[in-house]
Amino acid sequence: MFQLLRSLVLLTVTVISASAVTEEKVNETRDAKPNGKLIVDVDFGTIEVMAGDNDKVVLAAYRKIEASSKDQEQEYLAAAPITITTNGSDVTVRARRENKGDSWKFWNSHGSSSMDAQYTLRVPATFNANLQTAGGDISTKNLTGTIKADSSGGDLEFERVHGSINAESSGGQIEVNACEGAIDVETSGGRIGARGGSGRLSARTSGGAISAKDFAGDTKVETSGGRLDLANIGGKLTGGTSGGSILAVLSSPVPGDVILKTSAGSIKVIAPSSVALSVDAETSAGDVTSDLPITTMRAGHERLKGTINGGGKSLILRTGAGSIAIKSASEIAQR
Repeated sequence: MFQLLRSLVLLTVTVISASAVTEEKVNETRDAKPNGKLIVDVDFGTIEVMAGDNDKVVLAAYRKIEASSKDQEQEYLAAAPITITTNGSDVTVRARRENKGDSWKFWNSHGSSSMDAQYTLRVPATFNANLQTAGGDISTKNLTGTIKADSSGGDLEFERVHGSINAESSGGQIEVNACEGAIDVETSGGRIGARGGSGRLSARTSGGAISAKDFAGDTKVETSGGRLDLANIGGKLTGGTSGGSILAVLSSPVPGDVILKTSAGSIKVIAPSSVALSVDAETSAGDVTSDLPITTMRAGHERLKGTINGGGKSLILRTGAGSIAIKSASEIAQR
């Protein structure tokens, strides 16, 4: 109660109804401390969280609902109001009917409709976040803390986050840029891109390409149907695709073992001439070649096993249908 009394609350609610379109705006500010936690749980809409003042959580929310009548729109807003509450170091923003499935039942029972919402929040720079929307994008920028994000149908974006990330989308793209920590992202239908940063990266998609570049740490990427584009990974690299080609650019020295597998597609590895590797490459239908000198233990059109520059980290390459090529970085640069 004391915390509520001393909270700075700036509340503005505006509802505009015309031609069966209802718009709502909410602006509110709450006191907060670093290392607290933001919880956002909404029926629909985009969630955007970024660093702001170090002792405030500031919310700017907007919703627009269009149904067959003003009464239906206002009925929904009344049943799922935008609320912001504090409990210790937690700040919760909620706009969801009591039963999470009731929102979709409401719209199905009232015929055609459209919804749009935007939740923009500024929080202390060191803050944790648990973000959930049933339909919309989620983005988090310039935060230090643990981030959890879940969208039933939207894109996810994380930029300059320092801390662990655990994120999932049922149907959207994922971008991770310059983040540091244990990163675990998954989407059921979209591409994944990761650039820069450090820690540990695990990325999975059921239908899309994956790109991971300039990441300092162990990296594991998997897709059920897409291309893998990997470059300058500073740790162990594991990549797998059920239906796509793989391109990997290695640095020297190679910091960790490299294991790349595709069920149907070509594999190309580009490496400096100074690289030291123990190679084991095999295809079921295609050729295996190396531009770099290799001391072979086993060689043939479909299998190549041996060492480059005396051997080193493992380079294991497998494809069910496609060629495998190990290329010299210097030769490609000269072309």
